[in-house]
Amino acid sequence: MRAIAIENLKGGVGKTVTTISLAHILTETYGKKVLVVDCDGQCNLTRFYLGEVPDTVTLAEVLTGDHEPYWLDNVIEVKPGLQLLPASQELYRLDLAALRRGASGLTALRDFLEAVAEDGGADVVLFDCPPGFTAASTAALMAAGEIIVPVLMDGFSVEGMADMLIQVSSMREVNPALRVAGVLINQWHRCPAVEQGEQLLRSMPLPVFRQTIRRTDKVPESTFLKAAVVDYSVTSAASRDYRLLCQEIFGEVEA
Repeated sequence: MRAIAIENLKGGVGKTVTTISLAHILTETYGKKVLVVDCDGQCNLTRFYLGEVPDTVTLAEVLTGDHEPYWLDNVIEVKPGLQLLPASQELYRLDLAALRRGASGLTALRDFLEAVAEDGGADVVLFDCPPGFTAASTAALMAAGEIIVPVLMDGFSVEGMADMLIQVSSMREVNPALRVAGVLINQWHRCPAVEQGEQLLRSMPLPVFRQTIRRTDKVPESTFLKAAVVDYSVTSAASRDYRLLCQEIFGEVEA
């Protein structure tokens, strides 16, 4: 089971759209079982699928140990092959220092995923992480094996990526398996600043995905309609790019 955190300390770089797009391609095209985990107190991923935050167990209860004993009783099936562990605003109330004092909080999500893996409950887990180093994002990095870092070609986004990579390096002390799968250039479009930024990024000693995600109005349109862009506009530039990205990460679809 592959567990992938989608994270950048900068907001607005496309983490949630990337999570949704990969999840839908993996379930619909690859036939995989996918668990998506909303690690952000803004609850964008949760509201995308459910409309509102449910009055059920959420990630906050998993981190504090107040969840149901059987993992399947804590997740919600949102479409065939796709399950969601929702977020709530309680994530804002979890203090990272308090969780560190009670070490079980930091490993609770990893323990939860071990139960999922033992039951064959998912082939891929995707963590939609918040823009910041929070209790939930720390727990996700403790549980993940890989990180995808979406970036825009602007200085703020690249600085957030650099800070993120420093924290990933420190997280390896407690999760040696953690690695950066790649930096994902999002909202790519042809202009000198973007092209120069991409050239600079690819010259750095870090993995950058070959595939970029082109900018298209279909992405914001799809979020208003609560539809995955890969379903809403199958032939859009972003949809085609996300499918190629999925191939780069997971390999060709088996015949």
